[in-house]
Amino acid sequence: MKHVSDFIKSARFAEVSILLGFPMIGLFFAFTSPDQLVSLPVFLFAAAIFSLFTAIYAFNGFAGTEDDKHNSRLADLAGKRRSFIVTLVVSLFVSLVLFFLIKPVLAAFSAVSFLLWCVYSFPKKGFKYRPFLGTLIHFIGQIIHFLMGYTVLAPLDKGSAAASVYFAILFSAGHINHELIDHDADEKSGIKTGAVSFGVSSWEKVSFALFLTAALYISALSLIEKELLPICFPFIIAGIIHIIFKICRFKKAPIQAKFLEERHFYRILYFVAGILFIAAKIFDFASLIK
Repeated sequence: MKHVSDFIKSARFAEVSILLGFPMIGLFFAFTSPDQLVSLPVFLFAAAIFSLFTAIYAFNGFAGTEDDKHNSRLADLAGKRRSFIVTLVVSLFVSLVLFFLIKPVLAAFSAVSFLLWCVYSFPKKGFKYRPFLGTLIHFIGQIIHFLMGYTVLAPLDKGSAAASVYFAILFSAGHINHELIDHDADEKSGIKTGAVSFGVSSWEKVSFALFLTAALYISALSLIEKELLPICFPFIIAGIIHIIFKICRFKKAPIQAKFLEERHFYRILYFVAGILFIAAKIFDFASLIK
């Protein structure tokens, strides 16, 4: 049982599961018939992307073993380097095989994604130790993940690329909030994130600016591509609610608890928006304005 427990902890399944939303939203953007959602490629993709994210988190945990000792959220992962290695090798192999079975290009996408996150997490030299560069990895990585989901059911086009930018901005904003959460632990570990380099107050304003940019971007995109408005409306409303939430909390002391509460709030908020988006796609709300 201890080995099973170590494997589960090293795989960080809870965090992996949250990340699944972005590529799966890309998949839902692409489908044109509900029948496609119960096809073999979709099931294989769900397993493959889960395995890829598990491998990414396993490398992240392996690379950050020393740094995570100072982080109360991750301290229980210390001493599990062997578990991280086993999880990494098995998960990466499974993901590459499954992606290749769906479409060879997906295996190439997944390899690029994994290498990007290795650049982010590489011990002491990775982009996570540099202001802005870590956020850049999150932005590029999320574009790739969204497009991986989209290409399972449809060829890539300008529309899918434009939609991926919204989710990449949103994910990048979430990463900045994550840096705010881990500010004290990162400072003790010598990790020069944006929050550590520029201060919590300044970095909180950057977080606000990015979340606002995401809300404005999806609103503008939906007005330009009017068929997107009915299906993206939940994300527009979620963005407005989130911005109001942030404005109302600006005067609260910028401590870890504040940013943890915000993360909990926006995870639920955008999860609900995602469910409503999926419903809008399945019931073809876009046809209402044609």
